[in-house]
Amino acid sequence: MLNLEKMSKNNKILSILTIFMLIYTGILFYSQIIRSISYWDIFVYLGNAMLFSGHNIGSQLSVPPVLSLLTAIPFFFGFIGETSLFVVSGILFIFLIVGLYFLLNERFDCEISLLTSLIFSMLTLIVTWALTGATDVPALSFAVWALLFTVWGLNRDFKYYYFAFLFFILAFFTRFTEGFILIVMGYYILINFDRFKKQLTVKNLLPFVVYVLAFGVIICGIYISFQGTIPFISQFLEVSSSSQVSNINVGYELNPYYYFQNLPEYLTSFSVSDSYFTSLSTSENTPTLLSYVLIFLVAAYLLNFISKLIRYDICEVKNKNFKVGFIAVLSIFTIISYAHLSYMITELLFIIILLLYYKWLPDKENQMDYVMLLWMGIYIIMHSYHPVKVDRYIIPILVPLTYFVTTSIQYILKDKKKIIIALLIILILIIPVNASYLMSITHENNHTHEEKLAAEWLSEYDHDYENHNLSSDRGVVFSWYLKKYVYTTIPRVLEANNESLIDKLNSIEAKYYIDSTSNTTDISGYHCIYDNKKDIHVKIYERN
Repeated sequence: MLNLEKMSKNNKILSILTIFMLIYTGILFYSQIIRSISYWDIFVYLGNAMLFSGHNIGSQLSVPPVLSLLTAIPFFFGFIGETSLFVVSGILFIFLIVGLYFLLNERFDCEISLLTSLIFSMLTLIVTWALTGATDVPALSFAVWALLFTVWGLNRDFKYYYFAFLFFILAFFTRFTEGFILIVMGYYILINFDRFKKQLTVKNLLPFVVYVLAFGVIICGIYISFQGTIPFISQFLEVSSSSQVSNINVGYELNPYYYFQNLPEYLTSFSVSDSYFTSLSTSENTPTLLSYVLIFLVAAYLLNFISKLIRYDICEVKNKNFKVGFIAVLSIFTIISYAHLSYMITELLFIIILLLYYKWLPDKENQMDYVMLLWMGIYIIMHSYHPVKVDRYIIPILVPLTYFVTTSIQYILKDKKKIIIALLIILILIIPVNASYLMSITHENNHTHEEKLAAEWLSEYDHDYENHNLSSDRGVVFSWYLKKYVYTTIPRVLEANNESLIDKLNSIEAKYYIDSTSNTTDISGYHCIYDNKKDIHVKIYERN
């Protein structure tokens, strides 16, 4: 009877969450329609979606394909436009929040899980990128469900592992770095290995191994057949070494504490910074006081959490001094290795520390704390190490960070009603902040507007433009607007490789060159036919 009452209550709260998210996502969708698209990578996903739906305007198949494949579905039925990408992103955003609710429900009561999920959905960095068409939030959606199904696979039924692996694959092929959720999934299984090994029967294991191998063979076969290579392997090696990254990359930043320093701006800001629509960075925002309150709550709980081993009596932990000392030494070596050795070594040491900490600590009640700490740590280490730092890359840590806000409140207040009241206060405070921030970003990027006008002008100027070669420093952008492949030719990248713009244009026999960001003043052999003469300077050159 109690289980039925709990299920009924859970279903009611889930219905409330779903209805709220439909309304809230509708507001974000309206905002995104006005904002449109300006981020380079998103045009790549649109170009790939066009290819998958049977219209080739140029593609980059080395990037993860899932979001483009999903967007290709409405494209295939004739709904070709940015709106389709926003709709797909919106559906995945709702899917993320529902999955987060279920995951939190493994640790908290349903009311607490509801409030925590809503708080997460209104964080500044989430609001900024949720429906843009970037892959970060969609990939996180699949990652949350992958971890959730892993938990259910261990605690409910082995069959859930099939879904866990499927959603891991979807997360990985939505954004390659999201594949690190596999470490979190594996860690949860390792700390519960006594229960897991009971599931390792031939009846369970053999079909699952075949299932995994079949996925691997099919995916690798498709890539090798169509591309002759497996792109995510080279990308993984590039991230591991970062040797191929130079200062011409957008977001080049060597400060290993970049994400720590900008964390308040990612949580709550009343309005976007003036520079956002040129840099698409939220790091210049002015955070609210609430951001620091949330960070304090997280820090307080984590300090309490990592000090548990030291605070246990000698009689409760055998060889306590040795264990504390060993973890301390390993932690110091991990800190020293950070930003000096491959981040994979730091990651491995961090995982070992958390495994030992769990093994040696008598309190096993709150396993999810260990899982969330690992989740937060591996993504901070990876992205802080890499020399290209973009705000949206750190979105995955916002799940464990929000989780620790709630665990901190729970630890301090103990009583369920008081915890709910505290979370309600945070939610009530964050709603006007969220509304104010959303209003500040709900207008079209001037750069996007000028690029659209330039594309429209060229299509009117030369009705036969589709039969000529075109080039631009924002080739993927104009490929989308003109629905024709436009070569990407960026002067600063050419100069870094000891090449010249004119030689490149001659080699591809470009009739038109569209300068959107490079501020060229003259191109030998070309004359300017379009100049918008505005702060956002867009020019079109035609071959003489």
